Amino acid sequence: MVEVFSTYNPGDIAVIKSILDGEGIPYLFAGENVSLLLAAGSYARLLVPEDQAARVRDILQELGFL
Repeated sequence: MVEVFSTYNPGDIAVIKSILDGEGIPYLFAGENVSLLLAAGSYARLLVPEDQAARVRDILQELGFL
């Protein structure tokens, strides 16, 4: 798994999860629960399989996250 994105915004996390679920791309938001409980500055990191990283970056760019 490689990191392709990080955010502290729970709205971003929800949108990205929905899109990746719809695309059938496996992912993990490392630190997601911590970022929701702690003050700003604590990030959730989006991890995806290395062979899907370029595809996910393209999707995130199309959505305006990158």
